[in-house]
Amino acid sequence: MKKEEVNAPISRRAMLKGSLCLGVCLAAQGALNVEASAEAAQGTDRPEAARKHFLKSTNCSQAILENYAPAYGIKPELACRLATGFAGGMTIGHECGAVTAAYMVLGLAHGPQERKVFPKVEAFNKEFKARHGELGCSQLLGVNMAAKDGMKEAKRKGLFKTRCPNYVKSAGEILEKMI
Repeated sequence: MKKEEVNAPISRRAMLKGSLCLGVCLAAQGALNVEASAEAAQGTDRPEAARKHFLKSTNCSQAILENYAPAYGIKPELACRLATGFAGGMTIGHECGAVTAAYMVLGLAHGPQERKVFPKVEAFNKEFKARHGELGCSQLLGVNMAAKDGMKEAKRKGLFKTRCPNYVKSAGEILEKMI
C-alpha cells in the first residue's frame, strides 16, 4: 500500500478532525451531567471491558466511548450513537476509532478549554505511537481502509480479532493514566 493512499494532507485532515469533534460536541450538548466524574467507574477494568466489548461489536470507537462516557453522565446508548462514525478511521482509514474516542473522553474529562485538552491529546498520541508506531487505522492494519474493499480485506485477514482488540485495550490503558 502506498503511503499517499492512507495519508491525507495535514490541512484537510485537521479540518476533518475539527469538524467531527465539533459535531460530537454539538450532538452531546445538554446530554452531560457535569456533576458526574470519572470516579463513578473506578474499580472496574475499563480497558479490558472495552476490549471485550469490541470483540462483540467490532466497533472500536463505540467500545471506548461506551465504557468511559457513563462516568461523565452520558448514557451508553448515546455514547454508542455518537461514536458510530469514527470506526475504521472515520471510515476512511485516518485515526483509529479507539484513538478518536479517547479524544472524546479526554474532552469530557478535561474540557471544554482547549488549553487543558490539547496537551492531553498530544500526550495520548505520543504514548499510543510509542506503543504501536502509528495512529491511523490504515497504517495500523496495513490495509487501505479508504478503499471500497478495505473493510472486507481487514475482516478476511482476521485483523479485527487479532490487532484491533489490542489497540482498544491500549487506548483504554493510556486513558486510565490521563483522566
